[in-house]
Amino acid sequence: MNAEPLVSVCMTAYNHAPYIGRAIEGVLSQRTTFGVELVLSDDCSTDGTGAICRDYAARYPDRIRLLTGDVNVGMRANYRRTIEACRGRYVAMCDGDDWWCDPLKLQRQVEALEADPACG
Repeated sequence: MNAEPLVSVCMTAYNHAPYIGRAIEGVLSQRTTFGVELVLSDDCSTDGTGAICRDYAARYPDRIRLLTGDVNVGMRANYRRTIEACRGRYVAMCDGDDWWCDPLKLQRQVEALEADPACG
């Protein structure tokens, strides 16, 4: 991840093993004309979520930044540290138990935001 991304996707996870892969794939499948980073934070999951996150981060080091900690900090603190780590002009939220089915979601949203400076 050399260049600053235009969009950062903030994804937090805690015990989302059944869902996290699909959530990550939904972000990775986005077709855009701009840079996108996934800032992924696992909050000391106990169900294998961390291993899945580490595997994706290792396979996509140019697209995924994985945040972890030594202790569970809770939902609010986990969101805060993840959002603070985002580098993009825009931040999109996608929870670890959610997924995006439209590969043009980010492209369309950015086009709308860029077309209307009053939109925010």
